[in-house]
Parts: sequence; structure tokens; C-alpha cells
Amino acid sequence: MGGTAYWLTSPLLQALCCIVVSVPFVIAAVRSACLQDRKVSLRDLGLLAIFFVADLIVVRLDLPLPFLRMPWQAMILETSLALAVIGITRSARASGLTLRVEPQAWRVGLAVTGLLLVFVVVRSLILKRLGLGASDDGSISAEYLLYLLIMPGLAEELAYRGVIQSNLNTMLGCPRKLLGAQIGWGWIITGVVFWAMHAFRVDPQMRLYFYWPTLTMQLIVGFALGWLRERSGSLFPAMVAHNLVNVAWTLL
Repeated sequence: MGGTAYWLTSPLLQALCCIVVSVPFVIAAVRSACLQDRKVSLRDLGLLAIFFVADLIVVRLDLPLPFLRMPWQAMILETSLALAVIGITRSARASGLTLRVEPQAWRVGLAVTGLLLVFVVVRSLILKRLGLGASDDGSISAEYLLYLLIMPGLAEELAYRGVIQSNLNTMLGCPRKLLGAQIGWGWIITGVVFWAMHAFRVDPQMRLYFYWPTLTMQLIVGFALGWLRERSGSLFPAMVAHNLVNVAWTLL
């Protein structure tokens, strides 16, 4: 399939899969909110869905910019889109763009990051023992490691935990407490969408497939990062944890 057709059709198909998977959780969340006398705007839910689809589209853009190659370009575009939405809605603080994090929350963040790194190591060792680990071709460059240390956590945390989770929290509330963090359906829905986005993939031949290792990686890590964002009140601890997990995962 041609480049333009793939660029547009691929994210739409992927978005459809993600939305279908998340619909049962959204229905349960809206029902729960109604029982708590909260009014949930279908318009606002629709705008979040549009943002999600737009996010999937922009990360596939491959503009002819010699000074900004992929994958840097994709993550910078995703970051710009999320920041534009946050800026337009004047929701920087509500989205977690603050460095005002309690020292205890930073310590919790370090502990969670450490646990996630241990999880990644153990998972990689088990998969390799079972003969399911990715083959190591020794082609990881210093530039790519620098990219992993900076961009994925910045872009994806802004988009998912910053825009999507924060707005869902505003709509649906956070009535539950989990290990010191106020959470709600926004945490669950964002975790599911974040996982589904990595799990359902479309190759250049427009074949949809399910990438099963995400069940033991992005699903667990996504929920952990969402919890960390709520526990700290800031995106930055989750950004740091996200990038370090990506580096460890890649090196192993």
C-alpha cells in the first residue's frame, strides 16, 4: 500500500481496535459517574477520542526534514500536539506539568522505578530462558540510547497521562485510594488505551496483528506509570521512570 494511504489508514485501524477494547470500560465508567450524580459530557469524551486518533496519526508522519529524523520527529510532534492541547485548555497544572513534588513522592517514584527495572530484568531473563527473547544484533547506537533517555517518556506521558488521564479524571472523578494515590476510571481507561496502542499493530501490507508481549510489559508498566502520576501529582516522575524502563528493556 502507498505511503500516504498507509500513513492515514494504519492509525485509523489501530485507533478503532483501541477504542473497541476500551468501550466496555468507558461504559462502566460513565455508569459509575452517573450513580455518583456526575454529569459526563459525551462531547468531551469525543474530543478526547479525536485527540487520541490525531496522536496516532502524527507519530506516523515522516516529514522531509533533514535536521529532524525519525524517531525523534515522531516524538517531538507528539509532544507538540499534547502541549498545544494543554496550552489551549490552560490545564498545565491539572495535567501534571509541575515540579512541585513532595520529597516523599519523589522517594516513592524512585522506589517504583526500581521495581519496574527489576521487573524488566526478570521478564527479559525469563523470556530468553524460554527462547522468546528478542535477538541481540548489537546495533544499538549512542544516539538511539540518548533518544530513549529523553523522548518516549516525555511525549507519551504528556499525551496519555497528561492529556487523556487528567481529562478523564476531571470528567469521572477519582473516588478510590490505592496505596496513597487517588485513582478512578481515568487511570484504568488510560492504562487500557496505552496498552492497546502498543498491542494492536498494522504492518506496511495493512495486516493487523496482536503483539502479545505487551501483556507482560506495556500493560503492567502503563498502570504503574499512571499510578505514579496520581501519587506524585506530577508527570515528571513518570517520565523519568518511563525512559529508564525503555532503556533497560532495549539493552536487555
